[in-house]
Amino acid sequence: MKTDVILACGGSGSRAGLPYNKLLADVGGITVIEKTVAAFMREDVNKIVISCAEKDEASFKALFCGYDKDIVYVRGGATRGQSVRNALLVCESEYVAIHDGARPFVNSHVIDDALNTAQRYGAAVACVPVTDSLRIMTEGGSESVDRSAYYAVQTPQVFRTQEIVRAYALAEKDGFSATDDAAVYDRYIGKAAISRGDPANVKITTASDLKGFLPQGFRVGTGWDTHALAEGRRLVLGGVDVPHYKGLVGHSDADVLAHAVMDAVLGALGKRDIGKLFPDTDPAYKDADSMKLLDKVVELMKADGYRLNNLSAVIMAQKPKLSPFIPQMAQNLADAFGSDVSAVNVAATTTEKLGMAGREEGMSAICYCSLAEY
Repeated sequence: MKTDVILACGGSGSRAGLPYNKLLADVGGITVIEKTVAAFMREDVNKIVISCAEKDEASFKALFCGYDKDIVYVRGGATRGQSVRNALLVCESEYVAIHDGARPFVNSHVIDDALNTAQRYGAAVACVPVTDSLRIMTEGGSESVDRSAYYAVQTPQVFRTQEIVRAYALAEKDGFSATDDAAVYDRYIGKAAISRGDPANVKITTASDLKGFLPQGFRVGTGWDTHALAEGRRLVLGGVDVPHYKGLVGHSDADVLAHAVMDAVLGALGKRDIGKLFPDTDPAYKDADSMKLLDKVVELMKADGYRLNNLSAVIMAQKPKLSPFIPQMAQNLADAFGSDVSAVNVAATTTEKLGMAGREEGMSAICYCSLAEY
């Protein structure tokens, strides 16, 4: 089905501690509003209607001037409901999806489920089950509530355009206002069905919501390491013993992958490399387990107030074939950082028999990592 999308973008940055609209804040090299709009750049979307204040329109237009999708701007009102009503006047598709501009992390699965549910039932509201225990105020105190019957409301919320237009017209006539569009639909048209939301589909409201995404809370580092190969040594990569007739030579276990990861993290923190932190002149590190050394680097990272955002590493080796061992390497690294394995990518490549690695004289590894401030 073809759909128009309304993005409610009339907020300010006051509660987020910003002197400008929070939708113009940077979240990892892209503004909030750009990330939100990108989620709706879909074949099944006819147009995107941005409801915003006059002072922000020029900034938004400058961001989207080269986009192929039809993007229309309307004036926001004093309330969210008024802003949505103004945007509905220019919607022409059979369905309309209404979304908060300040929810930039919405994904295609949430959008797909909302559109499909609305097509089946007439209206859909993205929700997630409440996970916290609930209580309700009573006279003289409070009492617990069965949370299994409750959901937290998100956007997008999708409706047949004519029906939500009629609902808002009746609401304006009655002087009725609500915090979301589904409440208006419930009052005048019928019950909206629940579609699948996502806990990651958060709404940016306060300064803490932006923390970790703003540039000053983000660091990047690069690490590189090389070790020679020799017979009679264990081949250890990312904490995994790899069967091979040669192993890497070094003062420690010479885990070239772990070493590159450590140097990437230390570089991001602005600290000296592992040669200074764990010198090969110190007998304490003779044959040391490099994954335990990585634990010490992770402690330094956390002490500085950072967590792993993601890392990507590549091992350069002609032989042996490493692909069967890579999932465990990635899991070991993720465990060391206390992060999900989805934040860790490990790959391996040959050098087509060129150079030191190609002649099987040694192996190298390179790692890029990004750290986010707690």
